[in-house]
Parts: sequence; C-alpha cells; structure tokens
Amino acid sequence: MNGMNSFTQLVRRSFGKIIAAQGSVKIADFEKIDNTLTPNMRALRLVMTMADQLSSMGMPAHSVTNLALNITDVYCQQKVHIDISYTQIFVSQDRGVDREPLTLIRTITPRETNYQLMQQLQDLSAKIANHTLTLDDAEKSLDKILSRVRRYPRWVIYIASGGISAGSAILYSATWPLVLIAFFVGAVTAWLLGRLGRLALPPFFTQVVASLFITLFASALMWFVSHGYVDFMGSVNPTLITVGGIVLLVAGMAIVGAFQDAIDEYYVTAGARLLRVAMMTTGIVAGVGIGLYASRKLGISFIPTPDRLTFASASYQYLGAVIISASFALGNHTRLGGIILTGATGLLGYYTFLASSGAGLSSIPANALAGITIGFIATLVSRVWHMPSLAIVNASIVPLVPGLILYNGLMGLIAPENAPGGDDLLLRAILISVAIAAGASFGVLVGRPTRRSFVLIRNSLPQWPLRSEDRE
Repeated sequence: MNGMNSFTQLVRRSFGKIIAAQGSVKIADFEKIDNTLTPNMRALRLVMTMADQLSSMGMPAHSVTNLALNITDVYCQQKVHIDISYTQIFVSQDRGVDREPLTLIRTITPRETNYQLMQQLQDLSAKIANHTLTLDDAEKSLDKILSRVRRYPRWVIYIASGGISAGSAILYSATWPLVLIAFFVGAVTAWLLGRLGRLALPPFFTQVVASLFITLFASALMWFVSHGYVDFMGSVNPTLITVGGIVLLVAGMAIVGAFQDAIDEYYVTAGARLLRVAMMTTGIVAGVGIGLYASRKLGISFIPTPDRLTFASASYQYLGAVIISASFALGNHTRLGGIILTGATGLLGYYTFLASSGAGLSSIPANALAGITIGFIATLVSRVWHMPSLAIVNASIVPLVPGLILYNGLMGLIAPENAPGGDDLLLRAILISVAIAAGASFGVLVGRPTRRSFVLIRNSLPQWPLRSEDRE
C-alpha cells in the first residue's frame, strides 16, 4: 500500500510539474510587432504577390525570380531564395542561428495576360531597385495598381482573336471572302472559349469543344457552297477556314515558353509546360477527329491539315504577319503604341525569316535568326516605348511559332492518312521551337548591354539624363 501511495504521489508531482511548465511557457511572436507584420514579412508578402501576378501571366520563371530578388535585396536584411515550379512559388529565408528560417509557399492562379499590368509591375520593381520607394509607398503603389487594372472590353478581345485568324488566312490565301470568314470564325471561337472558361471546364475539354465547333462550321459552309446555297464567295477551302480557327487554339507560344524555361534551367517548370502543350494539342486533335467523323457520316470530307496549303506571295505574308502580331498584342491588353510597335517588329522578324530562307538557310536556322532579330530589337525599343520587352517578343514571334506543325504532327500520329510523317513533324516542331526560344533569348542578352551603352552615351550629352535601370 505504501508503495502504491508513493507511486501515486510521484505521478501527481510529475503532472504538476508538466502543467506548471506549460503555464510558464511564453510564446515568442517573432513575426509581429504591436500586432502588425514586421517589415521583413511585409516585404516577402509584397514579393510573393508581384511574383504571383507576373508568373500567372506567362512571364518566364527566370525573369520573375530576378525581379523578385531585386526587391528583397532592398527591403530584406537577410538573403532570400526564390524558386518557381509552374504552379507554385517558394520563398525561403535563412535568418541566422538566433531566428527561425522562413518558408512561404503560394499557389499560382492562372490569369489573363495583361501587358499593361505587367509593365506597371516592372516599373514598380525598377523604382524599388533604385531605392526611390519606401516599403509603405511600395505597398500602397501595388494596391493601387492591382485595384485599377486596365482592360479592354470583351468585344475588343473577340476582334483581336478574329484578327489572328484572318492574318493566318492571309498567309496562305489572298481571297478576301475567305479572310472575312476566318475573321468571323476566330471571333466566335474566342467568344466560345470565354463561355467555356466560365463553366470551369479543364483546358483539354475546352480545346475539344472549340476545335469541334471549328471543324463542323467549316464542313457546314462547304456543304452550303457545294449545294449552291452560298454562291457569292466562289470556291471555299474548308482546310483554310479550319486552320484559321485552330491557330487560336494551338499552343505554339506555350511550347516556345517551355523551351525558354528549359534554356534558363527551370526544368520542372519547362516539363510541366511541355506536358500542358501536349494535352492541349491532343484536345484539338480529338475535337477535329470527332468533327471529321460526323462530317463523313453526312457525306462531307476534307483534309483539315495545313501541309497541303501553299503560301501566298511575300507581300501578303508580310501583311498577315503584321496583323497576327498586332492582333496578339491587342488581345493581351496592350496600349495603342505597343500594338503598332509589335506589328512593326513582327514584320521585321518575318522579313528576316523569309530573307534567310531565300538565302538558302533551312527553316530551323532561319527561325533562330528571326528570333535573334526580334529579341534584340525588342530589348532596344522597350524602354523608349514604355512596354515590356517580353510583350514585344511574344507578339512578334507568333507568326513564326510552329503550332500548326505541332498540330500536324499529332494529327499524323492519330490519323496518318490526313498528315503522313507525324514523327518527323513533331521533331521539326520541337527543333523550331528551340531555335526560336534560343534565338530570342540570345537577342535579349545581346540587346541589354547594347541598350546600356546607348543610355551611357545619351547621359554623357548635356541634356536631361535617362535612368539606366534594367526593366527586364
């Protein structure tokens, strides 16, 4: 009994010490001072928000990381490590032996690309890097920018999408009725994509539905023309109409962006983007396949691949390239001056491509040389025109991207009778994408020091000096 009483007292004393110890523990609030976030945490929150916005609009991971580190170097005393893996942003900070390390994670939410917003965020980052904004002012500026995002009405976006389809048709044909039909198909397809997006459909099924609509529309138009119900348009090429609509769906820019991240050694992000490209293009092929099957059951048959088409004259190709580049910029909420600039840069890039091809270069080095030209010019003029060089590059290379070749390659794997040689086409699309991405990256790398030299020369003159910050 005495042993039992001793054991009971021991247990009571032990629990009493544990409870007393828990009551005496003081929880140190390392991240708050007077119930407010510390400047370090506020700076990290600012960086996360800006990185999330820029990444969600398609800016390369390397550019976002550099921009974010420029901000943390100003507002944070300890160094910060930032990593981006397509859908997530990781921010880590080792604060020494006497403070806990910080790790912040945020999921990237896909957003509509807005080049005006991108420029405003880059301007804010440049001001911070120049030590011209306090943390309070930077937070207020960011809140103001995000609360007043400038966007065009939806009908303008539909017109821009129609312009991309019409420009693609002009590359292959000078028949204006067909160009107008392609414009209509592109505008309606953009409207349909917007409606499907509101239903929160996965991109794969969105691609299936949109490509099915385009194929059925081309088949129906061909049936009306062949039966004499529509005779004011002359001969109708349903392949060209299909290509004009599908160019809005093909992930040509996405595959170039994926290889851009691979060149910058962000392999996880690059791999994820490449898989997304494959899924989206597979959705297009599936939708076209369903549409072709339905058309054949109704007695309508045509080849929905652009490899059977021939390009129009050089003048019409230049016109198509200008319309495609300018329409792409307009569809991403670019200012009027930027739209004119991207159209001119797209023309220059396409001219470089045709001139190189005419000089005997194959398509791969010709596309690389065009990418170098576009990247170099975009970097030189972006500061003067107050527009992100990324926006100029992305819009100007759209006429060059191998989205239709990628589509042809997958169509060849699924339906060899429509597009033979699918393996070769896929390899060609990959090599062209790498060439464009590498060329544009090299052009930007060469353009930056060249632009700095021009700024130094300009500032040496007895006039009002320009700021020499780098906004990329």
